[in-house]
Amino acid sequence: MRPLRIATVYKRDVFSHFAPAKMSTIRWLRMSEGLAALGHRVDMIMNGSGLGHAATPNLRSVPFADVDWNTYDVVKTLFHSGFESLSDEGGSNHPFIISKLGSVVGNHDDTDGVYFFNHEREHLYRVQEQIRERSRYVTLLTAASRRLWEDLHGSTDNLLHVPTGVDRALPAANDNPYNRFREAIAVYAGNIYGETQPEMNIVWQDRLNSLGSLMRKKGIRLCFVGTGRVDRLDPDAVTVMREVDNREVWDYQRFANVGLVLAQGLTQHNESSKLYYYLRTGLPVVSEAPVPNNFLIDATGMGYVADYGDDQMIVDMVESAIKREWPRREAIRYIVRHHSWEKRVETYQELIRAGVPDQAG
Repeated sequence: MRPLRIATVYKRDVFSHFAPAKMSTIRWLRMSEGLAALGHRVDMIMNGSGLGHAATPNLRSVPFADVDWNTYDVVKTLFHSGFESLSDEGGSNHPFIISKLGSVVGNHDDTDGVYFFNHEREHLYRVQEQIRERSRYVTLLTAASRRLWEDLHGSTDNLLHVPTGVDRALPAANDNPYNRFREAIAVYAGNIYGETQPEMNIVWQDRLNSLGSLMRKKGIRLCFVGTGRVDRLDPDAVTVMREVDNREVWDYQRFANVGLVLAQGLTQHNESSKLYYYLRTGLPVVSEAPVPNNFLIDATGMGYVADYGDDQMIVDMVESAIKREWPRREAIRYIVRHHSWEKRVETYQELIRAGVPDQAG
């Protein structure tokens, strides 16, 4: 069977080897690398200098201006922005589009579990309707997102469940980025948003301030590592670490004592990708109950789940997590075995081999 030609599309923005450690960027790179490793010829479509992926005949970066969408067997988009970029560049009529969504948005601002509002939600919903009309498959992260999609767009058999994955191999450890601090370290790693979700950004900054103040009383330092607006963070409560690129983020989890996961609200459809990453480095976790992929904590025995919004319970659990011994090696083995990017790519391999004609050509 011939190798397929696959285009992967995220955004038209410039990306580089030193791209900030955003889960969306990492997912795009790892899925593209995984498809190329299976023998397909994969083009990452971007207006930039590349993401630092390994040089291989099967994987390359191609600017939008040089793309002929008709030459690809499959086009895979990432998030609403990926499909929107594809549409703006004239490729949304391709016969085999796989659209991966990070969030499913509702058709009104009061949709339970959706934390996009007003113009942003309306815009995303319009793009989502185009995705429904033009995609061969739609990839979602959780069962809750699937239920919302089917409530909005009807039941269908073209929905895929492909959660976040982890790297099988990690770069070697560097120096401890927290070595100037004396306290135990609780880390919150990730994107706390900004312009796209300003309401959520305010909620999370205020939550981090509250938690950091309570932790400080117990001799624990709360550090934020990631992206998003941090203008409301109190430096006496939360230490904002420098922005790091995709290769460096592991050290901020390796050398922390506990990882923190906050829910978006009482109802949450999206998984927390940071949970996979914390556990990949053997870091115990304290998470809030609405987070859909808290099952990973049970599966690995690596943390606690707190009631939503109970900051004192969270801080008490953080303190307990710092003092306990944890099955770190066993947890790492479990996460790599069941949740690697290679496992995620297998879902697409089966579909595209079955769905693209003329495999012998």
